[in-house]
Amino acid sequence: MDSFSFGEFMREGGWGMWPILLLGLAALASAVRYATRPDRQGLRFVAALWLTLMIAVVHASITDVAAVFGYFQDPGRAPDPQIPRTLLIGLKESTRPAVLGGIFLTLVPLLGAVGIFREGTSRAATSATSG
Repeated sequence: MDSFSFGEFMREGGWGMWPILLLGLAALASAVRYATRPDRQGLRFVAALWLTLMIAVVHASITDVAAVFGYFQDPGRAPDPQIPRTLLIGLKESTRPAVLGGIFLTLVPLLGAVGIFREGTSRAATSATSG
């Protein structure tokens, strides 16, 4: 396997990688905050960021696929024997937004589950001591 370059990874994914990275970091930070200090308002905010991130991932991936197909509109760009390889390279690059977003789309609900668990146990402990 070749060495990994985050800069190349971001370049391959196109402009849509930046909103995904920024939304993903914001959602992750919000989920960490909710996991450490659970409250219902925080959970709603995390959920809204997660949904926005999901939409950004889908949008960036579809935009990348459209760019790949648009490339083949001009027959002079890729000679017929090169079309399959060029298409596969383009489709590989089109998965980059989903790869980056998938990391955040997995970690954010995981931290949300931790917060939900902590909120439930703290509520049960509070009702047990006051009852």
